[in-house]
Parts: sequence; structure tokens; C-alpha cells
Amino acid sequence: MNRRKFFQIAGITAGAGALSCVGLTYWAAQEPKADFCELSCLKETNMGDGILVAYASKCGSTGEIAEAVGKVLCESGAAVDVKRVQDVKDLKPYRAVVLGTAIRMSKPLPETVTLAKKHSAALAGLPVACFSVGMAMNTDTPENRQKAKQFLAPLLDAVKSPVAVETFGGKLDYSTLSPLFRWMFSQDKSGEMAEGDWRDWAAIDAWAKSLIPLL
Repeated sequence: MNRRKFFQIAGITAGAGALSCVGLTYWAAQEPKADFCELSCLKETNMGDGILVAYASKCGSTGEIAEAVGKVLCESGAAVDVKRVQDVKDLKPYRAVVLGTAIRMSKPLPETVTLAKKHSAALAGLPVACFSVGMAMNTDTPENRQKAKQFLAPLLDAVKSPVAVETFGGKLDYSTLSPLFRWMFSQDKSGEMAEGDWRDWAAIDAWAKSLIPLL
């Protein structure tokens, strides 16, 4: 969801502002707890031989893509860890990194960029692939691809020279949203914020396989 669409929806009615008047702001902003994927097929390898697939996700759908990528890499014989970026403390166990992020308000989730900047020196010496997941790619067109890569720019600037970059369509499930976002999206009459799953699993699998020789 981009900023323009967000403020268009927010401007439909003053109902959101009224929430603060009745003391419901905190409740309205709370997102339901999501299940976040973790996967490890690390074997008896030397320090620095593993591949890290780290992702930032709000509702879990980006984590499911990260898990799918991790499984393909595991099946190729690699030692792989799939974990949330918040849980990454050290890059020493890894020889390559895949960074994935959901896109919100036309930007990567900030924790992904924070990780890339914090470990910039280590990442500079490793092959790094990046992917994003967002509503801009719900329809795969050259224009949408360009837009999605522009949204990913803050992460690409931090990584500098990724060996691969891909953008995927996302999933919108109202049950995973905060009450405020659920209400706001329900006011959108354009259909752009309708519920649905636009993740192309065949494309995700193909991209993951393309990473094997690069990582």
C-alpha cells in the first residue's frame, strides 16, 4: 500500500480520528499475532558455510515466501537458516545472505534496512540477494516492476551490489490486520485493497532455484 492510497482512504471519513476521543486508539492499532516461519537445515558445516534467508514481515506472508526460498536452497544441499531479521545477531556463520521484506507505505520495513546498515561491512564481502513482497506486484507488468523496485531502493542502497533482486505480489487477509487498517481498507471502493493472495509460487520457486549458482 502506498502513501497516496493510505491518505486517500484515511480521508474518506473522520471516523479514525474519533477513535482517540473514545480511548480506542491503542486497541485500533494492534495487529493480531501472526505466525512467523523459521527453518534450519544447517548441517555439520564449518563456520561461514551456511546461507541465511532473513525476512521482515508484518502479517506472515513474506515469511512464507522466505521459507519457500529456504526449502529450495536446502534441497540443493546447502546449509540454510530462515529467520526474521530481528533474530539475526551475527553473520559469521554464513557465506551468503538472502534479504526479504514486505513493502508498506511504499518502503521496505525499517528493520530490514537497519539490519543491512548494521552489518554493511560483512554484507559487502558476501553474495546478497534481495526480494520484496507488496501489493504493487499483484499484477505483474513492466510498470509495476519498476515501481516495486523503486519502493525497494532504501534496502538496495544499503546492500550496494546485490547479486539478484526480485519483487513478488503479496497477500491481503483482513484477519491479520489491526482493527484500524481493517476498517480503512474496507472503505476502499477501488478494489485495490481487496482481500486476496497474489503470490506466484511458481515464480518464487524459479527465482529460488536461480539463486543456487549465485550463492
